[in-house]
Amino acid sequence: MGEFLVSKAGIGYLIIYGTQVFNLDLVITGIALLAIISFILYKLIATLERILIKSF
Repeated sequence: MGEFLVSKAGIGYLIIYGTQVFNLDLVITGIALLAIISFILYKLIATLERILIKSF
């Protein structure tokens, strides 16, 4: 949330900037990137958790 409020660069900045200049493509791209990054991180942590549980 902090990135949306005070950032000068990054995905959050692009989303806010896109809404201010009415560039829907930029907003949708930023949201899609956040969704893809979230999915990858979730899968990474789920895989790591599965590996660690097997080792105990």
